[in-house]
Amino acid sequence: MAKNTPPQKKANQFMRRYRRNLIIIFMTAIILFDILLTTGVSYYASKTMNRKISMLMNADTYQQAMNVDAYFTDIKDTVSLFFSDEAYYTYDATKVTGEIEKKEKEDVILERVRSLGVLENFSDFGVVYADNSYIGWLSEGMFEMLAHDEMYAFFKRHTSAENAESGWFCTPMNNYDRIYYVKRINENAVIVASIFSRELESIFNIPQSLDGMEIRLTDENEIVLYSTDKNEIGLPLDHTIKRLSIAGASASDKNYLVTSVASKTNGWNIICSLPEKYVTEDISKLMLFTQIFSLLLLFMVALFGYFALFRASNPMSELVATLTDKAEHDQLTGAINKMSFRTMVETLIMNGTSEDAIAFVMFDMDNFKQVNDTQGHIAGDDVLIRFAKLLNASSDNDTIFGRLGGDEFAMLVIKKQNDKDTLRDILEPRLENLRLAFIDEFEIYNKTCSLSISIGAAVAMDKGVDFDGMYKFADDALYTSKREGKNRLTIVMKEESGA
Repeated sequence: MAKNTPPQKKANQFMRRYRRNLIIIFMTAIILFDILLTTGVSYYASKTMNRKISMLMNADTYQQAMNVDAYFTDIKDTVSLFFSDEAYYTYDATKVTGEIEKKEKEDVILERVRSLGVLENFSDFGVVYADNSYIGWLSEGMFEMLAHDEMYAFFKRHTSAENAESGWFCTPMNNYDRIYYVKRINENAVIVASIFSRELESIFNIPQSLDGMEIRLTDENEIVLYSTDKNEIGLPLDHTIKRLSIAGASASDKNYLVTSVASKTNGWNIICSLPEKYVTEDISKLMLFTQIFSLLLLFMVALFGYFALFRASNPMSELVATLTDKAEHDQLTGAINKMSFRTMVETLIMNGTSEDAIAFVMFDMDNFKQVNDTQGHIAGDDVLIRFAKLLNASSDNDTIFGRLGGDEFAMLVIKKQNDKDTLRDILEPRLENLRLAFIDEFEIYNKTCSLSISIGAAVAMDKGVDFDGMYKFADDALYTSKREGKNRLTIVMKEESGA
């Protein structure tokens, strides 16, 4: 074999330099491409993620506001039930002198107060008169706050003509543990209802997709009445959050992304904030991911291009799907929440025919508060979860059920091409078996806390009915079960005329 000649050696050296330069150029192009890709993806991801998270937070804030409005509206509606009879709201303790007459009238009012006071787990519920006497129950904390001769003046001061002689307030005298609603019922009497502010924990739910989000409820003076950070309760709203709080809108700075919505019930603000670090952490992870895989993207454009698109879009789709699911379902029990249950019921009724039989069933646990008070809220949550499973086990394809709030559940049953008498015959043993199953399931709580279930059902033909009408009839049946001793079933037949 001939030896290499000098020209051949030069040619080999040229090829080596050419290959080396080509590799350098190629590697430089790869590095520049990596820088451009990382910068572009980072910029786009930052803008997109901020925009989409802002949209998700806005949607969640509106959902929180709707939950709060529904809860406060329930309280107002419960108080309004006191006006169902003149005997309740026209009585004036300052004008009645006869002891027998006074006792008879106050016994009637006390019975009404008791029947209403159990509905929303009120910590205070009663009527206070101008002579500072009262009917109902006021907590020990109330007596610690006020001298006995100051009660009426204190509560009257919190009513206003602008709010139909009513008002909402918290007071630093009880460390903001309670939220009060007061309403004037006559010239010398106000009705007082209060709930523990911790009850709002069941109203506010933070989606996992927005982990790290903080929720606050503030009054007209921008005092924090509820917060996921309990150390803020009773304090003025943080000035940074306050500056970014624009009712019905979103705002952000280098520290926070903030959305705020005013409650329609009392004007208090629901404010959600997300520290910016939770957004930038995700972006930093995305940048690192892009730097590692950008080299491979150059050699496998088609495969890894699709992979990158999938990875960029899929997390956002999962976030939206997760938020939608949580907006429709109660996060503790997995049951449909109140708003979604109402929507589904209205849709089913609207799509039904006049030949369909429909039943609206209300469930309310008797003495559930005793379980929470004596066994703890973990035990109470366990009861709610297990009861939801009982409802699910007793449901068929013609049934939907949901949690309306607290320990109150509802069920809708529609039987196609059926009549209401037949539906009642089907429904009555089924609900009775469910009541007995409840006692068996919670036998230990039945013995220790007298825990049971009261059921009220309204049955009608699907002609001229709506959600509110069926809800009221079923609710009246439930009250009947409560009044007649609890732990029982009451079914009423709604006439087609709507009477």
